[in-house]
Amino acid sequence: MRLRGAVSVPKLANASGWLFFGFVALLLELGVRVFDLHDSVAAPSETLRALVEGLSSGTLSGEIGATLTSYAEGLALAIVGGVALGVLIGSSRTLDDACSVVIEFLRPIPAVVLIPVAILFLGLGTPMIRFVIAYAAVWPILFSTVYGVRGSDRMLDDVAQTSGVGRTGRLVRVSLPAALPSIATGIRVSASIALLVGVTAEYLAGTDGIGAYMHSQQAAFQLPEMYAAIVLVGFLGYAVNLALRSAERRAVFWVGEERVAK
Repeated sequence: MRLRGAVSVPKLANASGWLFFGFVALLLELGVRVFDLHDSVAAPSETLRALVEGLSSGTLSGEIGATLTSYAEGLALAIVGGVALGVLIGSSRTLDDACSVVIEFLRPIPAVVLIPVAILFLGLGTPMIRFVIAYAAVWPILFSTVYGVRGSDRMLDDVAQTSGVGRTGRLVRVSLPAALPSIATGIRVSASIALLVGVTAEYLAGTDGIGAYMHSQQAAFQLPEMYAAIVLVGFLGYAVNLALRSAERRAVFWVGEERVAK
């Protein structure tokens, strides 16, 4: 019998994935030097040096804090709003019909195109970026919650109703726990979208954060520093995904390792 921790660690470490990552970086390093692409692409060695210097000097560290603050706040708003609304819509066909037109109208609108509108109402600071992140991240969570609630075992709901549990109690004690695996998947998808949109908003209109730092380095034609910021965003996304997968294993442990690993 294998312990869960023994199963999870290799998957999280993913040694073969990091080896391939290093192989791709080596090929890119050779390509930049052989074909003399320094005017448009920074070599991985130069990017890594700029990343280490930016972090050690505190230049990038402060930008990470600004990005993660707006990111965490926007994602938290999306989780609370998406789960609450998803549970209500998933448990009520009447509410689903009433909200369907508005939802299907808003869902295709990219969050990035709302940045000018958000700037008009919220300015250039963190509230604007928080709003754009929440708008982009709420949709996967909302629909995952709706489908999870609708896919719950109706027999459990009938048993709870027969036992005298009210409608609100059945939503909290039956529908919501049954929908947790689907909700967890929606949150993991939304986390990546939220980071992408947040950095984009910072790049286009932000005054702080990794995206704004990236924009300033591009304007100054500091390619290693710009690519260092891009690599940093990739590492942050990877770390967030690992953290959410680990939390998902503990929160919805009954669904099995194979499903969580997807």
